Amino acid sequence: MNKSLQVSTTYILTHLGLIFFLYPIDVIDSTNEAHWMPVMLGFLFHILIIAVYMKGLSYFKGQNIVSILLKKSKWLAWIVLLPALLYLLWIMVLAVRAFSEVLSIAILSNTPLWILMMLFLIVPGFMILHGQIGGLLRLSVLLSFLFVTPVIFVMATSFQNIDWHYLFPLWPGDKPLRFVTHFSFYKSLFAYTGGFLLLGFLPSYAEYKPKAIYWGSLLLLPAYLISVYIPVLTLGEETARQLQFPYLFIVDTVEINWLMFDRINVFLLLGLVAFGMFFISVTIWQIQCVIRLGMKDIQPNYLVPGIIALIFAVCLFIPDWQTTDQLFQKNTALRLYVAIVTPVFLLIVGWLHAKKSTYGLKKT
Repeated sequence: MNKSLQVSTTYILTHLGLIFFLYPIDVIDSTNEAHWMPVMLGFLFHILIIAVYMKGLSYFKGQNIVSILLKKSKWLAWIVLLPALLYLLWIMVLAVRAFSEVLSIAILSNTPLWILMMLFLIVPGFMILHGQIGGLLRLSVLLSFLFVTPVIFVMATSFQNIDWHYLFPLWPGDKPLRFVTHFSFYKSLFAYTGGFLLLGFLPSYAEYKPKAIYWGSLLLLPAYLISVYIPVLTLGEETARQLQFPYLFIVDTVEINWLMFDRINVFLLLGLVAFGMFFISVTIWQIQCVIRLGMKDIQPNYLVPGIIALIFAVCLFIPDWQTTDQLFQKNTALRLYVAIVTPVFLLIVGWLHAKKSTYGLKKT
């Protein structure tokens, strides 16, 4: 059964939860002007890696990336799968710690951080144990109905205090690609590459059309641009650069007299918490797939709690936000390795597989 809508919605939600926190300040730090350039270059990089990734998958109908690589060569498979597993575990730690920190700063300052981290692990763990990937795919459609509209409403109202003069210059004077030498640009790519690996795990469980993923990615582009440009157009580039979470700050200053809520950032935060938990649940499922298919077939009732306990223990050792930010920076090299090597390796394996199959047919 074709599940393109569910897969596309899942892909959108996993990325939507990553856009509004760290991404704006990373892009703003990377350049002083023409912020659309790092946004568009990152987006083109995103489109390129998923195009290569899905092309490689297309050579193996109905097979997931773990099965494909292990059938070809176990040693070569683990050159790809081991960094991917480490990357998934790492982003799990960062996502749980970052989402908990933001929620604590924004609305739950009196709640102990460890309780929030436990919340961000137990709820996704429950979703995985009781729904697996089929349940998550169906849940994505429900979450989109419940939370995407409020998030779009917040994005629309965040234009309230903008000054279009801050939009200029649209083109930097000299060295237009200077931002590619800035580390913050590569750090910002987390918002593009955080969930792309999911596409390689789904073919065994859900059939989908690549076109649906491209359309889903295109729908995310306005969110990338708005999250960066609203702080810049409201405060100016220099002031926005001083804020830790510039987009959340701008949303918190929006006033709507006819709304019964005092702060509209509640709508945004509720949506992002839901998307964040969904992202974490999808990541747990991917880790589970790598371990069960590639290492040992452990029952989910034991494996998922084990993964949650491991992630929670590591999160407890992160003392503050500065350490979390440093871990984001250290994760960049591994992130780029996984984002580049995994799709390219899969494409090469797929091309050789197709060439071998064609040669075998001709020989016959």
